[in-house]
Amino acid sequence: MASIIQVPCGPCSFDDVTKDAGKWCTNCEEGLCEDCENSHRKSKILRNHKVISIDDYRKIENISISQVCEHHGENLEWLCKSHDEALCVVCVPSKHKTCSDVIPISVALSNARQSTDLSDLEDAIETTLRNVTKCIKNRESATNDLEKQELTVKNMILERRTKVNLHLDKLEEKLLRELRETADSCKSKYNIFLKNLKATEEKLNKLKEQTRHMKQFSSDIQVFLGTRQINRQINSEVESIQSKICATKDYEFKVSMHSFITDLSNEVEEFGKIKLSEFAAKLYFTDPKNRSGSDWD
Repeated sequence: MASIIQVPCGPCSFDDVTKDAGKWCTNCEEGLCEDCENSHRKSKILRNHKVISIDDYRKIENISISQVCEHHGENLEWLCKSHDEALCVVCVPSKHKTCSDVIPISVALSNARQSTDLSDLEDAIETTLRNVTKCIKNRESATNDLEKQELTVKNMILERRTKVNLHLDKLEEKLLRELRETADSCKSKYNIFLKNLKATEEKLNKLKEQTRHMKQFSSDIQVFLGTRQINRQINSEVESIQSKICATKDYEFKVSMHSFITDLSNEVEEFGKIKLSEFAAKLYFTDPKNRSGSDWD
């Protein structure tokens, strides 16, 4: 098993002293050894900071929540309520100078952990995850149905084959190959979509876990910003899934036997034809933003 990398104490490191941290301050974003934790707690301006254990910190250390403006590199300290956008000191005069409801982010994040934004994010993850799970089950069922159809058609071909002579061997093989290739092609399309759905499911589960940990252990500003950043990822996943669903097709096999096959005519050049019907898949995806949208089984 790989050894766990210890988190250094930030204040001690500043003094060129190497000590392992036992706690983590989510506001200062640095580790604290026992002595520094005590000093940190005694400081009037620091005592309200959120200090968590290193074990809890490890649950959120890989959650990427940027507190710096991606355009200007300054700290995000303001919020435009009209655009629901976090701003830095450069953004305010350059892009939001006409907005009348720009407030300090410290005011906005006072109820971040209990906000409807965080609740809506959790609901969106749950709704999207349920949708993806249902899509996976639907595609697995469709694949099973396709295999049953393939078997049914194959049996029809084989039953008919017993009534003809060796002259039809090559024609039978030709038709079975066509069926097999067509079925493989269809299942390949199903499998591609299934892989995408399962990858999305895994990503959503990770976002769900990250959101839960963020809610429990992150600072208010991390919760506030993380809610919006993760929500943008969810919206992107929703758009991607909906786009793939619109392009997904279901297939149905049928076989059309040659009209002269029972007569064993020497003029018969093929055993039959595989008919593939293509139609829109019966996949329904509830938009997490539409709380009144009907669900499906």
